[in-house]
Amino acid sequence: MWDGILDALLPDGAVLVEDGRIKAVGRAQDIVALPHDELYDWPEVTLMPGLIDSHTHLSMDATIENYLDHMSDSVAELTLRATAMMRKDLLAGITTCRCLGDKEFLDIACRNAVDKGLVMGPRVLVATRGIRAPQGHGFVGYPFNGPDEIKRAIRENIERGANLIKIYITGTLKGNGKLPSYLSREEIKLAIEEAHNGGLPIASHCVGGEGLDWALEFGLDTLEHAYHITDRQIEKLAASETKLVLTPSPLLTEERVRHLPPALIQGHLEERDMIFNRMAAAVASGLPFAVGTDGVHGELAQEVKYLVDLGAGTHAALKAATIYGAIVCGIDKETGSLEVGKSADIIAVKGNPLKDVAALWHPAAVMKMGEIVFAPEKKLKLTHQGDSL
Repeated sequence: MWDGILDALLPDGAVLVEDGRIKAVGRAQDIVALPHDELYDWPEVTLMPGLIDSHTHLSMDATIENYLDHMSDSVAELTLRATAMMRKDLLAGITTCRCLGDKEFLDIACRNAVDKGLVMGPRVLVATRGIRAPQGHGFVGYPFNGPDEIKRAIRENIERGANLIKIYITGTLKGNGKLPSYLSREEIKLAIEEAHNGGLPIASHCVGGEGLDWALEFGLDTLEHAYHITDRQIEKLAASETKLVLTPSPLLTEERVRHLPPALIQGHLEERDMIFNRMAAAVASGLPFAVGTDGVHGELAQEVKYLVDLGAGTHAALKAATIYGAIVCGIDKETGSLEVGKSADIIAVKGNPLKDVAALWHPAAVMKMGEIVFAPEKKLKLTHQGDSL
């Protein structure tokens, strides 16, 4: 068992679950001696916390051709796609996801449907409408022009039930010049203050440039992507309370790049090495970080593998997808590690993920909030309370 915190496995580990929560954690011989109704056992697996995708979009499917353009599909189509994507995530061991923007508040409807048990999916935190400048980047965002419209949009998002606010400060690629900030310094300051006044954290699509400096200055809560972050900005980030979420696959997965709108493909290929090096620099700095798929559902294991490729040790990479993801989501008291009192979000993976993160690819079992939602080889060993091995 890996608890999500320590840098070693507990041999022959077990978890006692009661009413959807973790009641005890320890060695199997001690846990099975406690009163229980059923005991499930999987040989040659590691129990670990459920995975957390800290940056996704519920209705995005990055495996389809021109997938960004498909974010303009009808809300009905997007919602149906989102329900399929949530199911795919959960069956891959993702028990929590953080949606960084979607169309027409459909992510709120999806979150509520999951909570009510109407559809299958992870625990969902939502940003609702992404907020961007009219001339700015953001296929999942909506244009709002000037401080008054931005303030109104944030208040409307909060009123509709957002868990966080999402703004778009920059684009994704550097191109031949510097990285422009599509939001002004004053607009960034206002957006951060308005979100905080409403009691919510605020995240930003921001890859570098002066917009990143402004965001750090005014107290942005989470920095998403950071593809062109400089060494100086890494130092600023380390000195701030802003948290970092890395999303490697939009640049590093060849098939995904080829599924971009044609006008964007060449630029992504040309800047791939540069962006790899900047993400590697952030990892090498020792900064903690979470990780997200940015819409490649069910493939968080690949993002964790990319983190290892970027120079992170397996321990840091796994924490990015578990406990640090929970910290970024603001729910580390609820999930992210196997500790007494937390939600029973647990997966079983074949092998030792601390030696090889490829173990994450094919979970043997997935439990969300104490309910086993996936276990093709489920093995019920005991059915009588108090029995022992």
